Amino acid sequence: MLEIKLYKTIDATSENCTGPIGELSSAMNDAYVGEGVAILLGDEPTRDDVLVWARRTGNEVAENISEGGKFKLILRKVK
Repeated sequence: MLEIKLYKTIDATSENCTGPIGELSSAMNDAYVGEGVAILLGDEPTRDDVLVWARRTGNEVAENISEGGKFKLILRKVK
């Protein structure tokens, strides 16, 4: 498995809708290509939104874990 250097971890477990996407987008813009951003989410619909955002922006979902109703995603900046 490819080791990814994390640029930032965002705890968005108490947020939903566009808040986490905005924070994630900002962090991904600041990260270097190859670095990752971890985001912690509190609900499945927000996780699904992040997955769609990643696909649309060309970022790689390197990790997608769900545990106890919480979600952790690590996205790697590709370009």
